[in-house]
Amino acid sequence: MTKKLNIGIVGLGTVGSGVIKSIEKNKDYFINNYNVEFNILGISANSKNKERSFNVSNYKWFDNPLDIINESNVDTIIELIGGEDGLAYDLAINSLKNDKNFITANKALISKHGEELSILTEKHKNFFGFEASVAGGIPIIKTLKESLILSEIREIYAILNGTSNYILSNMSKLKISFDDALKDAQDKGYAESDPTLDINGEDSAHKLSILNSIIFSEIPSFNSIHVRGIENIELIDHHHSSEFGYNIRLIALSHITDNGVYKEVTPMLVNKDSSLGRVDEANNIIKIIGQESGDVVLEGQGAGEGPTSSSVISDLIDCAIGSKLHLFSKSHSELSNNIDKISSEERPYYLRVFLKDKKGSMSSLTKFLSDSNISLDKIIQKDENNNNENNFKPVIMITYPVKKDEIDSLIDILSNSDIVSSEPLHMPILVKG
Repeated sequence: MTKKLNIGIVGLGTVGSGVIKSIEKNKDYFINNYNVEFNILGISANSKNKERSFNVSNYKWFDNPLDIINESNVDTIIELIGGEDGLAYDLAINSLKNDKNFITANKALISKHGEELSILTEKHKNFFGFEASVAGGIPIIKTLKESLILSEIREIYAILNGTSNYILSNMSKLKISFDDALKDAQDKGYAESDPTLDINGEDSAHKLSILNSIIFSEIPSFNSIHVRGIENIELIDHHHSSEFGYNIRLIALSHITDNGVYKEVTPMLVNKDSSLGRVDEANNIIKIIGQESGDVVLEGQGAGEGPTSSSVISDLIDCAIGSKLHLFSKSHSELSNNIDKISSEERPYYLRVFLKDKKGSMSSLTKFLSDSNISLDKIIQKDENNNNENNFKPVIMITYPVKKDEIDSLIDILSNSDIVSSEPLHMPILVKG
């Protein structure tokens, strides 16, 4: 007997439209291969009259998205509008309380409200799917929940934001500025008109908190992650990083230490020939390091209509065939609440300053480094002018391993001195992963 799923979809942008087109196109495929039938009983978005890639008149329209929940025949709500609060939150909470299944691509919602969502899902025994919330085209949530022994995982290294990766890789390949690379990403649809959450690291941090919740059995915690973005990276940084054999990538990482799980999203120098260093354009990669099972690497497109809508469809199939697991790796009562930031271990750093071109500046810089107990492995000082400050020369340094708080303190000291023109840039060098 064919299992029927009656669906309400809120959010008809690129992904929502892609989901509807996939359901329309593959109706026979779903029946023949999974014995399931998807019926769209209601849709809603900001504007009914907006031009879309499917025929809106084929479906019942709801001016108020929350009214779809009250439709007795609708058993599954798909939320594709985004945002950690507001309508997305109301849809999630009310759907679960009204015994509806819920599927979303909303990483910010899960990251912020994961604990409440976990409690409600267990209480009402709902299906809650969120495969599309992390690395859209990579089945990482399903892989973690169903295929890996989570207790073996010690470390995870990932590139989780396609916009940032597109900007960074094209700055290096095309020798263009950050602003030009961002504009190109926006022109090609890889970046939103307001790309703040992509380039400041918060989008990656939301996704990392979800992965952490599954791998390390914890309530999602954005605040326990050290977060820095890519806004201050300049073309000169790509040039010199390449000279040292590295590419710059926005890395999301978590690993177990003696003091807990260290979590961070930050631009890093990674070996050009490594799995992380080779990923370019808008692609994502996730590298999982275990004890006995070895390394697992998953790579693919992280966003876009095809990959993300495919992940939503995957959740729909699991929902229809009755696949129910805990929202995260364990029941809510077994999840830890790790809200504290853990201090990092020592590691080498790339450090770039624009140093005032006058006698005594280098000796002052050297003294600041010495006072901060930071030793240098390599240093480059070339007769290159910063475009904005003709009286300052770039100095590029690679430090010996140092703790994050120590180099952060040095940056504060340098920023408040008169020997540099702008805030110095520092990025860790990934020696593992």
